[in-house]
Amino acid sequence: MPISHFFARPGIGPVRHLGSPDADTLLIVMGRNNYRQASSMIDRIIGVIHDRGIPVCWLETRTTRTFKLLDRRFEALAGPQVRALRRRWPALGWTVERLIKSMILLTRPDRWDYAVRPRKRAHVVAARDLRGYLDTLPARRIWCLGHSAGGIVTSLAGADPRITRLICFGYPFRHPSQDEDPARTDHLARLDTPFLIIQGDQDAYGTAMDAGRYALSETIRILPVPGGHDYADLPGQDEAAVLSAILAFLDLAPDMAAGASAAPPRLVAVGG
Repeated sequence: MPISHFFARPGIGPVRHLGSPDADTLLIVMGRNNYRQASSMIDRIIGVIHDRGIPVCWLETRTTRTFKLLDRRFEALAGPQVRALRRRWPALGWTVERLIKSMILLTRPDRWDYAVRPRKRAHVVAARDLRGYLDTLPARRIWCLGHSAGGIVTSLAGADPRITRLICFGYPFRHPSQDEDPARTDHLARLDTPFLIIQGDQDAYGTAMDAGRYALSETIRILPVPGGHDYADLPGQDEAAVLSAILAFLDLAPDMAAGASAAPPRLVAVGG
């Protein structure tokens, strides 16, 4: 993938861009809260979209930015020492790490909302930030690609008329260790923007079959794929099918190299 650049945006901070942020069409990427779990497959697909002439930007939620800040400060202060402690006494090391990060957070009042805001409220605030970011752009056509929690944020903002396509890898319909949370799914019944969800058949946050339990808009389509929630790698034929489905969804030229031997993607309509 070509070298990316950072552009400062008021209230958002530096935003990583691949290509000009002032283009008429722009792909905005919002990843999962656990930023350490990157997906090589998603990165490859983003690279192909960029190769079709579409600029890309990676927008991070306030939660993710706070995760990164705490990790950087912790690593500089005591990272190696605490890791050594965790190897010998895991529970004690975990407690010390949390204590140090809490102390770091106390020094940053501007980040206290990270600790006191309910997670579902964090998604609403992130969607507001996304819409505010759109106000800084001249683009008339915005595509959003999310992974996990990034899909909640982008779909909450999906009513904005500037957003014309939504894509999500692993929509988190339900947290595997929590009760049903209507804030994750209620808005999907009212969504008018075309939304393609790529969902693993072993995804702990919900499979394509699980999606049928929710009231979803007719604009939503599900593409079942093998695998769990990370979407790191798929067998070649499956990745080619996913890529072909996404390019078709975005009305971009097909990837002949990857798509020539790919089986037609099996989209599942779940709305209505």
